[in-house]
Amino acid sequence: MATALTMPQLGLTMTEGTVSQWLKKVGDPVKRGDEVVEVETDKISNIVEAHEDGILLSIVMQEGEAGPVKAVMGYIGQADETVPGGSAAAEAAPPEAAAAPVPAAVAGPVQHTIVGGWVLATPYARTLAKEAGIDLALVSGTGPNGRVVGRDVEAFEAEEKVRISPTAAKVAADLGVDTQTVTADGRIMKNDILTAAGIVPAPVPAAAATPAAGTAEGKGAPKNGVLLKGMRKVIAQRLGDCWRNTPHVHHTVEVNMTKATELRSTFIAMDKKFSFTDLIIKAMCKVLEEYTAANDSLVDGYLVHNEGIHMGVAVAVDKGLIVPVIKNANHKGLMDIHRTVGELARAARDNTLSPDDLTGGTCTISNLGMYGCDHFTPIVNPPEATILGVCRTVDKAVVLDGKIVIAPMMNIILGYDHRVVDGALAGLITSRLREYLENPLLLL
Repeated sequence: MATALTMPQLGLTMTEGTVSQWLKKVGDPVKRGDEVVEVETDKISNIVEAHEDGILLSIVMQEGEAGPVKAVMGYIGQADETVPGGSAAAEAAPPEAAAAPVPAAVAGPVQHTIVGGWVLATPYARTLAKEAGIDLALVSGTGPNGRVVGRDVEAFEAEEKVRISPTAAKVAADLGVDTQTVTADGRIMKNDILTAAGIVPAPVPAAAATPAAGTAEGKGAPKNGVLLKGMRKVIAQRLGDCWRNTPHVHHTVEVNMTKATELRSTFIAMDKKFSFTDLIIKAMCKVLEEYTAANDSLVDGYLVHNEGIHMGVAVAVDKGLIVPVIKNANHKGLMDIHRTVGELARAARDNTLSPDDLTGGTCTISNLGMYGCDHFTPIVNPPEATILGVCRTVDKAVVLDGKIVIAPMMNIILGYDHRVVDGALAGLITSRLREYLENPLLLL
């Protein structure tokens, strides 16, 4: 029997992945270690390599198709081997046969071929190209070794005269249609591609192509509705589960940031810069070292004590939120934390984080202060037991030593899983955290 090529698990929380691009065609020979298919999750992209020598006998999951971890994407084997559901020797058709555009209604699913072949490109460039319906083979790369980077795709899109809808681009790729040869009145649409492929004799009349009232794509979806997929789908499922299954409690305290602001100004004067987020990470690590129960995790009914303090930092990206993790953050100095946060944030926005960067957190920091937020209730990310929400720092009139003074004040909100952390412990945590932030020299 042939060997199945399955969807890898690229992180502990990954449940589903999407085939973004096949790097081999059905019938292509492959050797152990060859790059065969690129998959992506809501967080990262990764290349799946062949684990044996042979032939790509069958493609089960087409480009753009999502599937659960361990789902079969295709089969690799020898020419005389079979795959489940058919004789793979016959399925291992030559590339020419696989590339021929055949109407799905007549011949079943069309084996996908890559227009332009494999192109050296960054994951971010691939994402931009996919969204814009651009064939990467047409883009000149300016990165190392000719790699296509994001700016190359953006420049190509700006100069490109022929526009094409994302749906039309996908259909063109599935049918092997070169979009540069397609003529259309304005933007190239799906029916223009079908016409070019010879599947329909002429564009479908507008009346027939219009979805039924109150639907999207004529499939019963709400009017103007967009199906959740990719990162948004995973975020929706994950946060929904977290909120439903975790008994949340939130404590809010107000912190006087006068001394923290002065310390930051002193460091800047010495050409050493850190953010309030960096300082809060350092302070939270100190607190978790003192109140270790808050660093525990609840896993399958067991209370697990985590030896390391691994701090997740929520980072906003174009399509949602991603939380890279600073491993053993309590062993890092303030400047080291500042450097690490910057590196992880850049990698998150460039889509170059590794699976290890996204797993193993024991607590998370979510800072919405830069958006002018004064209060919010962050959602705990199990198996973590705590999350700290950080709000903006704003000048307020406060009473100190019997006098009214103006001071920079900041709200912090501790969200916690009440099954792991009791209210009294949470009160100790927020009180100690406030003490550290109001007296930051204790952290140094």
